[in-house]
Amino acid sequence: MDFRNYLRSGFDFSEKESLLLLKFKMLNSVLLLASFFSFFISILAFTGLHPIGFTQAMIDFFYGTLLTTSIFFLRISKKYFQFLSYTLLSITLVLFTFVLVNLTFNEGRIIWFFLLIALAFILTDCRGGMIFSAASIGVIILLNILTDLHLSQVAINTSVFSLLVGSVVFWFHAREITQYQKALKQKNSSLDVLASTDYLTGIMNKRIFAEVSKRYFNTAQRDATSLTLFLLDLDYFKTINDTYGHDAGDKFLKYFVKTIENTLRASDIFARIGGEEFAILISKMHQNDTLAFAEKLRNTTHSMVMEYQRYHIRTTLSIGISQGNQADSSFDDILFRADMALYEAKNEGRNRTSYIHAKDTITQEMKIKKERDYLDFSI
Repeated sequence: MDFRNYLRSGFDFSEKESLLLLKFKMLNSVLLLASFFSFFISILAFTGLHPIGFTQAMIDFFYGTLLTTSIFFLRISKKYFQFLSYTLLSITLVLFTFVLVNLTFNEGRIIWFFLLIALAFILTDCRGGMIFSAASIGVIILLNILTDLHLSQVAINTSVFSLLVGSVVFWFHAREITQYQKALKQKNSSLDVLASTDYLTGIMNKRIFAEVSKRYFNTAQRDATSLTLFLLDLDYFKTINDTYGHDAGDKFLKYFVKTIENTLRASDIFARIGGEEFAILISKMHQNDTLAFAEKLRNTTHSMVMEYQRYHIRTTLSIGISQGNQADSSFDDILFRADMALYEAKNEGRNRTSYIHAKDTITQEMKIKKERDYLDFSI
């Protein structure tokens, strides 16, 4: 395992977990360094090279063991990060409090509370940082009242004031990071929406439909349920653009999508996969209902009339249908049959519905046709 993977605890992180990844790296780095120095100092003390006393040497050894154990605990699951962070910070606070009270020969022992506060803001958040800041300052003030810490009042006052100022600075820093992370998440969410929807109509685009359809296909194959694909093509749509302009064509597409959406359930998939070409994917539809539903779509479109300037614009709809079956190896099999059915509907005069069953033979004449954009789903 390389060192970078070690700092990640062996986990994979998505772009939305960038801050969590940073915290994992920070916590693993702290655990590694702190455990190394804890063992190193305790070994020096046991060998007489560092005169800190047997008690502190044992504390350092125990603390190093705890930190080393935490490194392995952190690799179990990402969800343990917050629990482990709060636990380690709490134990560290208790340890620093013990050292502050009992190891009076160490005049610089109060400085460790600064490290505790900094780590609290880094590993948790503004709330967690303020909790451990208040706890650290409160411990020092309370112990100074209850016992002799063998520190001058000037040192106590300076330390408390410095901890207070440091806490405020860290709080502002942590708040800015949190707000930046929220803004980044919102921006990424907006980009995800833009990347998954058609810019004109607002429904699912071709790329996302390709991904979703494959998932629907796998679910249908696993559960042995039906999966029905309707390919829709607005007849002579180019005439609308040529006659009334592209603005009229765009408005008609949006009008068409809004009208069709009113006939669909929330679970139905509706996507724009070409200029005037759309796909509807429906799970668990009985074969006897497919033609009736397609006719409803066709009749609805036929009755649509859009007023544009002084004109009344209308068109018809051709539909190709196919249902999946257990013999299909991929969603492309269903897509191919539906595409052939749509070609047949348009070849026979448009404004009609065609259904190709899996068992039906697709003629060579049907295969030799103009290449269609939505046949290529290898994105």
